Amino acid sequence: MTSVEFDISRFRSNRHRSSQYDAQIARLRGRQINVDSIETAVRGAIKNIESGSSRSFVIYGEPQSGKTEMMICLTAKLVDAGYDYIIHLLNDSVDLLNQNLGRFKSSGLAPSARNFSEILDPDYELKGRKHVIFSKKNPRDLETLRDKLGKNKTVVVIDDEADYASPNSKINQGAKTRINNLITEIIGTAGVYIGVTATPARLDLNNTFDNDSELWVNFPPHPHYTGQDVFFPIEGSVAYRLTLLPDHGDDPKYAREALFSFLVAVAFLNKHSVENEKNYSMLVHTSGKKVDHSRDWREIVRTIEFLTNRNSEKFEGYVSQI
Repeated sequence: MTSVEFDISRFRSNRHRSSQYDAQIARLRGRQINVDSIETAVRGAIKNIESGSSRSFVIYGEPQSGKTEMMICLTAKLVDAGYDYIIHLLNDSVDLLNQNLGRFKSSGLAPSARNFSEILDPDYELKGRKHVIFSKKNPRDLETLRDKLGKNKTVVVIDDEADYASPNSKINQGAKTRINNLITEIIGTAGVYIGVTATPARLDLNNTFDNDSELWVNFPPHPHYTGQDVFFPIEGSVAYRLTLLPDHGDDPKYAREALFSFLVAVAFLNKHSVENEKNYSMLVHTSGKKVDHSRDWREIVRTIEFLTNRNSEKFEGYVSQI
């Protein structure tokens, strides 16, 4: 038997380390996901950073166009580039944080993403390793995270829904909001700020973290994206059945009729157009006011309750209408 001399330098070297970014792109391609728009956004962001053109810029794209997967790939690219601390900031919602954290963990990204609360133990040492850390945008969490990071300044902050809470709403008063100031302190003098949003206008108007709008990066929608240009085209006709409501009045029958139409369409598709039954979603968005959404929601729920109870007073009439 031939003995092999043990060489610890092979394990300390980065020479043979696989690319996190390539692994993420391969994962998405394996799921038949088009990665062209993701690669475009990541290339643009890395170009800004590596060229030294700007330490603060925005990535903007359409709502619900796959920005979470883009941020996973961007994080992987930043890990490959040698950044030790990649901080993801999210709206002040535990559910949202857990949802995004779960997506990152299931991607297989290394190092695995962590909730900031996991690194707060005094015995948890940050130096010498790479970290992907998630935090909610509220003063208490950001202050705790700032104190834990200390003077470590190879930080990249990726700010999801960057137009929310991060801009300094006191800019005209010559002061700073607490959240804006804390994010500034986390970025420090050498860190990088990347805001991600579908509504970037406020970040430009407010000049949030001195971002350079000339270097903003567009995250184009993937080929199968359906968004505002489809539903609300500036020119031409819409590619779907459109029922216009009267200018005045808010009769609940319109919400019911929309629900009935949706149920019939889903039943037809599952009976005649697909091999296996599929789930479909109905989106109701009739107003910019929360109270109006609550009214629509109550009507939809009430109608479903009548339909699922064969002894209800409305069952026969609703089924007949359907």
